[in-house]
Amino acid sequence: MTGSGPARIEPWDRLGARLVALSSDPVPPDQADAAVLVLARSHNRGLEVLAEQRAQQDGDPWSGQVSLPGGHKESGDRSLTETVLRELHEEVGLTADSVEGPPRIFGVRRARPSGVRVAVFVGRVAPAQDPSARADSTEVAGTFWFPLDRLQQIESRPRKTVFGEMPVDTVEHEGHIVWGFTLRVLREVAEWLDAPATSGGEAGPAPPARSQAL
Repeated sequence: MTGSGPARIEPWDRLGARLVALSSDPVPPDQADAAVLVLARSHNRGLEVLAEQRAQQDGDPWSGQVSLPGGHKESGDRSLTETVLRELHEEVGLTADSVEGPPRIFGVRRARPSGVRVAVFVGRVAPAQDPSARADSTEVAGTFWFPLDRLQQIESRPRKTVFGEMPVDTVEHEGHIVWGFTLRVLREVAEWLDAPATSGGEAGPAPPARSQAL
């Protein structure tokens, strides 16, 4: 008789189990300068995350690039959790009710070369929600859902950077080019999700808590 292997954990359930290991406590505003949200939903037995195509704007270092919902903290924000939920609503029209519970802090990452400290949050789309994101045309040209399995198709291509044009890692999806800080965050989150579970179960390893350059 051939024994059956361990049951396959669906990515949606795996993400839910691993989010439990992350703190949902409000993050003090002095911990970072900005915040972004990796908001995931289930799609074709995998996961996809909400992404933005930023509008072309003078003075915006990420003008025209693909980014995650988020932005700089404001003086009235009592926490970085509040910052990321405010930006989610301002940029793509989604309220806190669109997120299953409070978003969980993944860590603080420094965006290079600016050195801006960015608090990275992770969350799941709330049950019974099918959010239809609408872009704030002053900051965001459009939104789309990026399948995490596209990260298996990274290729190098020339892009304009602050150091001039140079080859960088990129992923293309439906005409959108994901690269730079956004790509590095998504790769780190995907690696965290794919890492073997710890002896305690599916919670898996905690992401690096330290602030690091991405």
